[in-house]
Amino acid sequence: MNNKKCLKAQILSALLLTLVLLITACGGKKPAENETLPPAESSTASVTAAPETTPAESTPAPVRLSFSEKDIHTGDLVLVNSAYPFDFEANADTLDIKNIRENQSFYYQVDKLEFSVAGRILPHLDAMIAACDEAIGTKETGITSAYRTKEYQQGVMEEITAAYGEDYAKKYVATPGYSEHHTGLAVDVGIFYPDGSQGSFSDSQNAVWMRNNCQHFGFVRRYAEDKTAITGISNEAWHFRYVGMPHAFYMTAHNLCLEEYIDFLRAGTSEDEPLTVTCDDGTYDIFFTAEMEIEEPEGMYTVSGNNVDGLIVTVKRE
Repeated sequence: MNNKKCLKAQILSALLLTLVLLITACGGKKPAENETLPPAESSTASVTAAPETTPAESTPAPVRLSFSEKDIHTGDLVLVNSAYPFDFEANADTLDIKNIRENQSFYYQVDKLEFSVAGRILPHLDAMIAACDEAIGTKETGITSAYRTKEYQQGVMEEITAAYGEDYAKKYVATPGYSEHHTGLAVDVGIFYPDGSQGSFSDSQNAVWMRNNCQHFGFVRRYAEDKTAITGISNEAWHFRYVGMPHAFYMTAHNLCLEEYIDFLRAGTSEDEPLTVTCDDGTYDIFFTAEMEIEEPEGMYTVSGNNVDGLIVTVKRE
């Protein structure tokens, strides 16, 4: 009896063991509902975001300068003679006439209180007169004529004609409307003695000094004895015209009157092949153009009409 019971217990145990083995072989533990699985391992390869790209900086378009017919007749290099009259209308807004006595930086003689010049040349005129007086050792340099209206020029013509005759007047006095004195850029220089009398500038040391040094102040001796056939005006040792320092340097060094210089620039220079001039205050590139639209030069520059057929561009090198 006892043996039967023991055998029965062994059989039950074997059945239970077999059942456990079958359950294990059918699969692992099934995750319970809502159970969170561990995250999958991330890849070791990293993704680098592409750098932001910006459009290449574009070079700004060059500035274009536009001019009109009026601009041909204004500026420091306008040629005024018997063939090319001064354009009063074109210059009405740019003359900027200043009274010499009221605006001079130091006292020097002016023959008439109303004498004036273009305001932009007054500092250069003052400096030239001061340097001349210092070099000569006197205080006798002054101004005997300056800016003239057309009406004033007519009066001068009539006065000289009455005093010396028509032939003489034609040699030394420009026809009204055709005088450089209309520009405000020209002066006649004289000698003033302490007693109030005037001397001959042509025969003075002052005349020699100014002829040799006026270019350092932007002036040229406008009517020389060897240029009469070109200028149409007889020798005037006293008449000085402001053109700007680089131009004055070149004209003086090469013995050119303004007519010759204007022709030289027209025939021999261009934007690509300018005239290069070195003077007291730097080096300049200078060229003529007949175009009414040009690319703006870099740095400091000026543009003047020649009163004939185009523009003269002057660019200071940096």
